[in-house]
Amino acid sequence: MGKKLEKVDINSIDIKDNTFNFTFPVKINEITESIKKVNLLNSVILFENSGKYRIISGLKRVLAFRSLSLETIEAFVYRKDSISELEAFMIAVFDNKSIRRLNIVEKSVILNRLKMYHNLIDSEIIENYMPIIGLERSGKLLNDYLALSKFDNDLKECIVNRDIPIKILSLLASVSDEKLSLISMIITKLNLGSNKIKELVRLVDEIVEKDNVSINGLREDLNIDAELNSERITLSQKWEKIVCSLREKRFPMWSRIEKSLLRNVSSLNLPKNMRFSYPPYLEGDKFKIEVEFSSSDELKEIANKLIDISKKEELSEIIKLI
Repeated sequence: MGKKLEKVDINSIDIKDNTFNFTFPVKINEITESIKKVNLLNSVILFENSGKYRIISGLKRVLAFRSLSLETIEAFVYRKDSISELEAFMIAVFDNKSIRRLNIVEKSVILNRLKMYHNLIDSEIIENYMPIIGLERSGKLLNDYLALSKFDNDLKECIVNRDIPIKILSLLASVSDEKLSLISMIITKLNLGSNKIKELVRLVDEIVEKDNVSINGLREDLNIDAELNSERITLSQKWEKIVCSLREKRFPMWSRIEKSLLRNVSSLNLPKNMRFSYPPYLEGDKFKIEVEFSSSDELKEIANKLIDISKKEELSEIIKLI
């Protein structure tokens, strides 16, 4: 296919041309250290283009060579017109997937590139290309992956780091751009996982749509930016403050009930080996007490404690809330 192994001047490679690149994120520290120790193990693949070279595969290796001020790099070079751009792009896909697992963002970039740049129709992408990158043939799945293109790079990096599943990302992609700007900021600053993302999307969406509150109004009313930028508390504490504020905004009556509920639970003075729980939003009619013990004597003590708790007025107040 017109490929030749040769030494190429590093400055003749166009690192700004992303025609064939889909790697995300592009971080070169690890590969730079590897090159310093054992030199280049795998040749890059280039596409000759009017006296310069476009990178088919090996962007991080080229960037590492430049950072080390190395003048030439070994490369397999495809001559101009020897292959089409689509063929070159698929060489990049096969070369990358042969040495590592493609992440969800990279798969999204590949599918978007096939559709928007190479002008392939959905049915062809579904039938011929989705299986290549490890996806089932599904029109819905294709649309879910295509929709990830609307996410900013900070959100995409969080998605890759937390390995967020496509089902959650499809939910994220379904919200409006205005809502996504706030949701994305909270996710990336607090490094949220799947379950927290689901609750965040639901709360923000319901507050904006059902309670007719603007995103800017919500940010100011709940002082979200200040909470996110606070240096006095941990990420988990920031999340608890923000999600509690959102819950209170969405369910003001429930929030008042929950405060009363928590006060009464605290007044029960449960020992450390006993945990009291209640159904979320009291959508149920059962409370639960979990206990831990390591001997029959300890179990007897727990039983006596439970009898004491059953007589407390605070427990009666808790039960009345159902």
